[in-house]
Amino acid sequence: MLKDTQYDINKAFKSDNVIMKTSVFKNDQAWSIRFWRLMSITLLMSLLVMMTAGLNGCGFHLRGLDRIGYMQFKTVKLQSLAGVRPEIEQAMRSQLAQSGVQLVDSLAAAELQIILQPTLYKVNRTAYSGLGDTTAEFMSMEQPFSAILVATDETIVSSSAQAYRDRQIDTAALLAANSELGSIHREMAEDLVMNIMERINRAMLKASPGPKIVPVESTLPTITPTTVPTD
Repeated sequence: MLKDTQYDINKAFKSDNVIMKTSVFKNDQAWSIRFWRLMSITLLMSLLVMMTAGLNGCGFHLRGLDRIGYMQFKTVKLQSLAGVRPEIEQAMRSQLAQSGVQLVDSLAAAELQIILQPTLYKVNRTAYSGLGDTTAEFMSMEQPFSAILVATDETIVSSSAQAYRDRQIDTAALLAANSELGSIHREMAEDLVMNIMERINRAMLKASPGPKIVPVESTLPTITPTTVPTD
């Protein structure tokens, strides 16, 4: 009976050791998984930071107005109809100046005429506070436009560009929220103008006449049939 008791004690002790080792193994395994996940996230964030720094060093900006490359025209007459948002007209003039395009007052002195039609702006409220105040909203801005070749009076493109933003509103700091709204409007206007200028530039490139093939006159001698006299 004493031997049976000793056997049960040894068996229970071994069982506890097995359970403890299994628990330690599982804890080590879980810690290892968390460690490698953390390392993966850290490496990914480091890579993103390095890529962003590299792009900034090359002169590429993720935000703001920037040059869009060589423009296919050098002079333009800009016509803004009533209802065009001032942020868009200001961004358009700034982009043209940065691209080396001269704004002229006379249509006769322009290669291209750009017409900005009334801007379409909408705000949809997407979240409210307990007191009924707006805490989030979705904004859309659309700018119709057309570009006309002055020499031929041909409309090379007539379309519209869209920009969208979603913002959170801090009802406890309305002054800061209003200032942020002005910045958002300027960013949306810059995005619209970049889109418009790129599309006009592509349309201008397509409308430009390609190299002409001049027919070459034949220089081969003309053979006139002759009649051989017969006796």
